[in-house]
Amino acid sequence: MTVVVDANLLVALALNDPRAPLVEDRLRAWRSADESLHAPALLRYEAANALTRVVAAGQLAAESAPVIWERIVAVAVTLHSLDDGAAVIAVAAQLGRQSAYDAAYIALAQSLDAELWTLDGPLARNASGAGFPVRLLEPD
Repeated sequence: MTVVVDANLLVALALNDPRAPLVEDRLRAWRSADESLHAPALLRYEAANALTRVVAAGQLAAESAPVIWERIVAVAVTLHSLDDGAAVIAVAAQLGRQSAYDAAYIALAQSLDAELWTLDGPLARNASGAGFPVRLLEPD
């Protein structure tokens, strides 16, 4: 089976934010179920952007960023290049978005017949309401 992971899961895990144990539990469950993890290649750019923001906000020392980055890339995720831009644009339009970032994850999930897992509540509610395969990772 296949799962698409949002960058925010790996960032939360790497930064050890309060949701990290929830992400760790889910990753363990996926490993036990022999699920393969996938994401658009965009994931690494989004993760780098998130780390840049926490460094700029003074919440993370710049010297710590390489260690945090290694935690992110240590998670085995198959990255996919953008092959069907039209599908991403169509998903973004259905979501009423003016950017393609979240839509790239959803379009990949659709193409892999998988679910996208995210920590982004508004994205999960909006996408699920539109019939997209998106799951919010939250406590049971």
